[in-house]
Amino acid sequence: MMEGKLTLITPPDVFENESYSIMFIHLSDDDQEKVSQWFANSNIKENVNIYFYSGESDLSWFFHALARSEYKYIDLDGLNNVTSILSGYILGKKNTYYKISDENTSAICHYINQNRIVDIEKFLQRTFNDQNQ
Repeated sequence: MMEGKLTLITPPDVFENESYSIMFIHLSDDDQEKVSQWFANSNIKENVNIYFYSGESDLSWFFHALARSEYKYIDLDGLNNVTSILSGYILGKKNTYYKISDENTSAICHYINQNRIVDIEKFLQRTFNDQNQ
């Protein structure tokens, strides 16, 4: 069981502390459930901030969350107008991982970012250095 505290942060809220921060962009319902289960079963001891973006138009919040997060995960299959325009910028950020189902688009994204993930649990394991084991 996770010993640390999870803080879910959504637009327009901002939460400033020294906790480890990750950002999820456009998670599917299925991946949201997997993330919840993964954290419930993890052995993570530290507090974690989760910035969660699902299409809101608050760009200042979005850029703040992107900058504050050590790791970012974007589901490129769920883009909206804003994230579609910003997808290359997002993929260019350090420690950004992505999921995409279309192989042709994946080949293009690979030129910008080689961190394609097919299973969100793999992202979480990498993000938390396999502390879940």
